[in-house]
Amino acid sequence: MRIADKIYEMVQHMPEERASEVLDFVEFLQQKYSTSSQTQKILKPLPALEGFVPSGWKDAIYEPEY
Repeated sequence: MRIADKIYEMVQHMPEERASEVLDFVEFLQQKYSTSSQTQKILKPLPALEGFVPSGWKDAIYEPEY
C-alpha cells in the first residue's frame, strides 16, 4: 500500500476537525518545499503598489537597519 493510501485510510476514520489539521499540515509542507520561483511570486509587490514600493524593499525585510 502506498503512503498516500495509508494516509487516506487513516484520515477517513478521524473527526472532521482532525482531518482538517492533516490537510493544513500537508498544505504547509507543499508551501515549504515549493520552488524558489514560487517564493519570488509571493514576494513580488501587488500590482496596485507598483511604483510606490522602494526598489530595495526585500532587503529591508530581511536586513533591518540599526
